[in-house]
Order: sequence, then C-alpha cells, then structure tokens
Amino acid sequence: MTTPLPLRDSAEIQGDILAGFKKDYMTLLFLQFGDMTAARNWLAELIPSIATTEQVAQFNQKFHDARVNSQGDDPKNLKATWVGLSLTYPGIQFLTGNDKVFDKVPTGTTVQAFVQGSAVRAEALGDTGCNDPKRWIFGSEQKPPIHAVLTIAADLRGDHDTEVTRQTEAASRAGVLIVHPQSGATLPGKRKGKEHFGFKDGVSEPFVVGFDDPEEAEGARMIPAGQFVLGADQETPLPKGVPDWMKYGSFQVVRRLGQDVPGWWAQVNSELAKLREAKVVDENTKSEWLGARLVGRWRCGASIAKYPDAAPPPGTKPDNDLSFKDDPHGITTPLFSHLRKTAPRDGLVDGGELVDEKFMDLRRIIRRGIPYGAPFDPANEDGGGPDESRGLLFVCYQADLRQQFEFIQTDWINDPNFPHDRKPKPGPDPMVSGMLPGVTTGEIAFESHSNINGDRKTTILSFKPFVTTEGSVYAFSPSLTTLRGLSRGRLEGATSAGGTGGQTGQPVQAGPMDEILPWPDVEGRYWTFSGRTVRVAGTGGAELEQLTTGKDDRTGTVMDPGIDLSSWPALAGVDRVDAILPVPDEQGLNGESSYWLFHTKGGTQVYRRINIAHDARHTSRRIGDDQPLSRWNSFGGVTRVDAVLPVPDQRRADEADGKSWYWLFHTTPQGQRYRLISIADGGMHTDVMERTDRELTKWVSLQGIRKAEGFLFVPGRFRVSGQTWCWVFHEQQYRVISISDGAGHPDTLVRESRPNTPWFRRG
Repeated sequence: MTTPLPLRDSAEIQGDILAGFKKDYMTLLFLQFGDMTAARNWLAELIPSIATTEQVAQFNQKFHDARVNSQGDDPKNLKATWVGLSLTYPGIQFLTGNDKVFDKVPTGTTVQAFVQGSAVRAEALGDTGCNDPKRWIFGSEQKPPIHAVLTIAADLRGDHDTEVTRQTEAASRAGVLIVHPQSGATLPGKRKGKEHFGFKDGVSEPFVVGFDDPEEAEGARMIPAGQFVLGADQETPLPKGVPDWMKYGSFQVVRRLGQDVPGWWAQVNSELAKLREAKVVDENTKSEWLGARLVGRWRCGASIAKYPDAAPPPGTKPDNDLSFKDDPHGITTPLFSHLRKTAPRDGLVDGGELVDEKFMDLRRIIRRGIPYGAPFDPANEDGGGPDESRGLLFVCYQADLRQQFEFIQTDWINDPNFPHDRKPKPGPDPMVSGMLPGVTTGEIAFESHSNINGDRKTTILSFKPFVTTEGSVYAFSPSLTTLRGLSRGRLEGATSAGGTGGQTGQPVQAGPMDEILPWPDVEGRYWTFSGRTVRVAGTGGAELEQLTTGKDDRTGTVMDPGIDLSSWPALAGVDRVDAILPVPDEQGLNGESSYWLFHTKGGTQVYRRINIAHDARHTSRRIGDDQPLSRWNSFGGVTRVDAVLPVPDQRRADEADGKSWYWLFHTTPQGQRYRLISIADGGMHTDVMERTDRELTKWVSLQGIRKAEGFLFVPGRFRVSGQTWCWVFHEQQYRVISISDGAGHPDTLVRESRPNTPWFRRG
C-alpha cells in the first residue's frame, strides 16, 4: 500500500523548504525596500515566479527517476530555475506599514528571536571575537537594514545568470536596493556535493512525515512536518506567540561562514601529532583519519560508525541510519564530532541519563546551503589560493528558531559541557566552533582505549576557529497566501497547506491566473495559464450560474490535470504567459487563429506571434522571433502588459474602417494603469494610442483591485441589451462586472470578488 504524501501537492508552502531547490547554482539577494507602494507592487509581480512545493517536488521526482533509469547520470534535458522569498521582521513591518506585527512577543520564544534578529543575539550564538557582527559583510547594525532575502537557483549557469539579471532589473525598477548579492555554486569535478574542507555535505537531512516516502528513509527516523513548516500537521502545536498568518511558512536562517581550508587542515595535522605522541595512533595515521573523527564521517559521507578503521572503498554511499547506543563514550564517533554535536540521535547519555530520541527530533533542522568561492587549489592560477574568499552559504529552515537552530548552536555546538556532567568535558564542535572568547577555550577530550581491557584514555586536544561568521540574517518564508496579502499591505493566512488539484468539493487553493484564453472553435472551453502549467477549463450552464450569481463553493471548471508550457511548440522558451491578445482579423483564418503573446525574458517583456489550429489537438506553432514592445506605436512608456480587454462595441465587425479598440492594462512604478488603444485590420495591423494612461479608480467595477490580471467575457452575456458581463481575474480572486455599450462605457460591479478556487478545482 502506497503511503499518502499530501504535502508534495502543496501550492502554499514555498518549494525550497520541504522539497529543496537542490541546484548547482544559487544566489541570495539581500534586499532593502524603498517606497512602500513600489515594494508591494514588486512583491505582487514576483509572487507568480515563486516556486511552490508542488512544482519543486514534481521536478525533483522526475529528476530522481531519470537518474535511476540512466544508472546514476544526471539527465541532460531536465532543468529548472526556482525563486524563493523570505522576509525579515523589519521587512514585514515595512510592507504592512505597521510597527506592531505581533500582538505579543513572549520572552524566550521564536517570535522574540525573529523580532530581535541574529545580530542582537550574536553573543549567545558564539558570534564573538573574529565572528563579531561588527566584522560582518551583511546583517549587522553597521550595514544597511535587510528587508527580504530573494533566492534564485538553477541547474545551468546561463539560466541562473539570466534570472539574476531579471530579478535585479525588477528590483531596480521598484526602487528596491540590493544590499548584498551572495552567489554560490556546487564545487566542480570530484568535489561536487562537498564543502570546502572536502567532506560530503547535506547527508543528515531529516525525513519528513507527509512528504518523504518512509520506504526511502531506510530505517531513519521520520520527523513530523510541523517541526519545519508551521501548522503543517495537526499534532505539532504552533510555538508560543506565533499567529495564524504564519501557518505554512518557515523560519529561515542564513549565515555566510568563511572557511580557512589550509588553516583547518594544518591544525588537524598538528593535533594529530599530539595523538601520535600519546601513542593513541601510530606514525602511519594520516590527517584524514582525524579529520573524519572531527566530522563524524569520511569525505565520501560514509559514517565512521560503520567504517571505524579506514575510509571505505570508492563508490560507498553516505549512510544516515545511524545508532550510537553501543558508543556512549564516543570511542568510535567522538562526542565532540560535528555529527554528534548537531544530531546526537540515540545513545545520548546526558547528566547520567539516557535521553529519549524524541527530544532530539524536536531539534532537527532542514539545511539548504551551498558553497561559495573557488576551491582551495594553490596550483590554479585562475583562483584557489589561500587568501581567496571561500566558505559555506548556510541556509536552514525550522518552525522554531530558539528551540531548533539556536538550541543546536548554543546548547550543543558551542557548549564544551555537552553531553553534560562528564569528566573531562567533551569540548565544543572543533569543526565549526573551537576557541571563542567568552564561550569556549577550544579544548576537546579525545577518548580512546588504552589497553586490551578497554580502559578509557583521554587526550586533550585544542582547536582554534577556522570557520568564521561573516554575515547572518533571520527571516521568515511565508505561505503564498500570506505573501499575496502582504502585497496588499495585509497579513492574511492560508486555510490549508494543500495543492491546486482535486475532485469537486475537495479543499483546493486559489492560484495565480496569469492568463485565460478561450478556445477559438468551442464556446465555453478555455486554456488557463498558471505559472508553467496549462489547464483546460470548461463552463456549462450550471457552472455559468454558479460562477456569476450562484454559490461556487463546489463548482469546478478544470477538465484535465494540466501540462507544462513546454508541451506547446509555440511556447518554447516561455517561462510564464503574461498576456495574450488575439489578432483581430486573423481568427479562424485557414483553419487557424493567430495571437500576440506577451512574456518576460531576461527581465524584459517581449512578444511573439503564435497560431493555434482549429483541430482536435489544437496544434500550435510560433510565427517569427520574439520582438521588443517598442514595435507597438501605442505602447509608448509601457514595460509590461498585464491584460487586454476588448471594448465590446468597438470590434472590427462593428467598425466600417476595420479597427478594433482595446483597454490595455499595464504595470508602472506607481501601480497598474490602463490606456485605450486601437488596432487596424491588414498586414501591418497599425496600432494607435487613442487615450493616455488613467488610474484604475476610473472604473467603478474595479474598486479595490490593485492589479487586473485577466478578463474573460461571460458566455451568453455578450452585449445582451447593451450590457456585457465579464469575469475579472486579480490577485488570486475573481469578480463579475458589467460594461455598457455607448459613450463612456459605464461599468457596474455585478458580484464582489471571491477566491478563484473554482478555476483550479476539477469539475
């Protein structure tokens, strides 16, 4: 029987948290907002690009299956670019315009840690001396404030760089300052998957209930999802002080950790000499042997618990189903090792008592870091010297900053007296901590057997810190619903962590409606474009009533599960459809209908011509290359077309001069505006701006809408008694409006906005 994995279908939880972007190239842009309205508009524009768990999980599964089928080789034709967003406490204050985001900030809670930020809590975290915030590159009081952290990750460098450029330009247009851009990449060649010291990274990631298949855990413990995503299960309570709008979000920690690779390995070698002198090891023991004990694993990721004497043969895979019950004193895997300091697992004897492993489950975190800088390689003239900047961009997610990340850092990693009440003290984690002023002297107790009877022998070693905190930020990765609310200056929470599909009546979430296009040859059928997914939707008589004047809580329009944009030949190279405008005099011409399709490439919106055939498969084809918006006479000053609405009584059939009129809605730094344009029949399709930009407030029926994203005439209600009904899609909602024929085209609100859930629910 297959175990249900409902969290894999979530369109609320951001994709990097549970699924993980897991890309070779990643950049974090640390951002500072300027103008409030511009920042909210920037966020609204960004939201459709943010990857959900559903999207990332589906891709990762395809990638995994392809690797299995190719016997371990990475699939060359599977690639993706992902975007994620987290906000700091000042960032949420800025977007809401409210200094008091939380009703209460209880002492000693994750809310307090989030509000204070990592720089304020630096001393408790061991960020002293060489780690002092005054030395940081970002995140300290001496540096500009950070409001948001934008994550960009991709399989290919070119795709990564293109998306970074696109997001940089979008931020610039909105007056959002990039405080610090931090790039990272997996190390090349045989170093791939390892950090700069040379050890396999990311091995001990937790397996999550409701997301990971228990059969793939291979005996490792399954951790409740609520430990990483707030409110993701009913059993895990929300931490004290956490409000409902934080549900389906996760607290994010970002730390830039500089690594002195030659210094660390030189230290390992010098301390190994002490072990040789004490006759703990023989003269032939190499530095890698001691390095593995400091980490708890060999370079390949295999644990020393399973391979205690020497590194395993090449090709040995990392293991995660570990037990330390038979090693309570750390003779094989030292108590001070990074592995046991960060995840003690079973066998932890603390204060003379065996600690229940469930206590350790409450401390787990999900790590999503990546190395930065060139690998240490002194012979490489293009980079790799000892003075070059390199290290780990540490990123982790958890539901409780205080009880997870901070507990691990302060109560385990830096505490020389953990496990407690042992003589001598085990010492701090020598890999990432060592000697820190006011925290630890850096001494560790190396335990070994002194004779054949198994008597213990302790050798004191001393480690200085060769991993340095160079920047740190506490942020929060909200649900998609909360982000949409923040784009309107409000804090609104999601009601469910579920996905976008399902049968009629099942709980589903509203989704972004980038565009909706009627079939050219079948009334009541549409293609809906949401992110990279194209779905077929349909409305009959019952649906029309429910979607316009009736009750739509069980109405569904979706007729198929959806396909990727790339399945349409005409959409090759399109990441998201921004808007589609039918070519007025080329509908049904020679069995095809022609359209202008607007999409964004490299941060700049462009357009192309596409044709869709009137056949069973609706075969599509592309006509020519992408063109700049400047080719449109009526688009002066327009940088992004959001939606186009034909003027009902000014279409070519009603015009003697063969001209069609449209209201063009487009994004500006001051918010969305609309203008009136016309397009003439004929090969040139000459376009003219008939009236300049106006604010949306000119439309009575659009009051309260910040950005209109799509329009669709209601079947059977087009120019009936001089009135045309229209669905308006905006910010994951939809409403019904009426437009009158004649001068001024008076408009009326027929029905208030509701979540656009019916347009994502299976009918």
